[in-house]
Amino acid sequence: MQIRSTLPTLKDVARLAGVSPITASRAIHRPELVAEATRMRVKQAVEQSGYVPNSLAGGLTSRQTRLVAAIVPSVAHSLFSDMLNALISRLAADSYETTLGISNYEPEHEETWLTAMLSRRPDGVVLTGTEHTTRTRRLLLNANIPVVELWDYSPHPMDVAIGFSQEDAGRAVFRYLAACGYQRPAILRSEDSRAHRRAQGFARAAAEANAPEPVQIVFPESSPQAGRGREALGALLVKAPDADAVFCSSDALAQGVLAYAHELGLNVPQFGVFGFGDQALAVNSIPALSTVRIDGACIGRLGAEALITRMRGAPATPAQDVGFEIIARGSTRPAEPLRRQ
Repeated sequence: MQIRSTLPTLKDVARLAGVSPITASRAIHRPELVAEATRMRVKQAVEQSGYVPNSLAGGLTSRQTRLVAAIVPSVAHSLFSDMLNALISRLAADSYETTLGISNYEPEHEETWLTAMLSRRPDGVVLTGTEHTTRTRRLLLNANIPVVELWDYSPHPMDVAIGFSQEDAGRAVFRYLAACGYQRPAILRSEDSRAHRRAQGFARAAAEANAPEPVQIVFPESSPQAGRGREALGALLVKAPDADAVFCSSDALAQGVLAYAHELGLNVPQFGVFGFGDQALAVNSIPALSTVRIDGACIGRLGAEALITRMRGAPATPAQDVGFEIIARGSTRPAEPLRRQ
């Protein structure tokens, strides 16, 4: 079997179809301008030759590439994968292709990725979060294309932001744990800036309630997932043995804490464990995990719709707060009923 040394070109297609390269290009990119018989000949030539149309080259002519560049911190968490699936599916329904990058929670990596992606002239960019390097912001400003920031709510986005307030989520968790009767809740979290902002909201709510400042155990995001719960809870029990509950920066971390708590003989929910994300296994933990529910799919879908609107040249709502939900399960004590004044 002889292997072609080069890919088939538009000239190859034109020769097989018996038309000019210009007519072949029109039949592929603007079929409504070509007679049906010609379209069929070109279609057969494309199939016979194995030619793949250069969508980028065609897009440069119309100043559209039908390409969207999107980046997320990680695909290890179902929250981001749910958001991505909804985003990509909605964009695909309008014939946009999505190229994906992973920042590993590093703004500098996001900047490097964006520099490479902008050379491909995407019609729009999707970023995760609202914290970016100065150069990233300058690159996007110079590119003059629609930008949607997902996951974090900001009243003053670069273009469009759709998400929720990390600080408000942390504040709501402290108030819930306080309502459950916990007096010394602590924080177990990664160095991720979003987890940091949730911790800030948690600590501010404690200060507002005149409660002790929550102890925090912080570990690098690059540390292995396996063993995080054991290490974080072990460090907490040394630093703050009187802590009676923990707010974890992820459900995965909270599940590790639950497992080690069982091993140590801690009474859960007398020792409360609270997660973040309401991932699939949260309800199957023993006991079932109390957590914060984020509708990642909703964020992704709304983000795609806003970006499509912007790519069509129409205005979109600059900032949308989709909120969050506190999910009470067996890993925390029931909240005390509110007293009527």
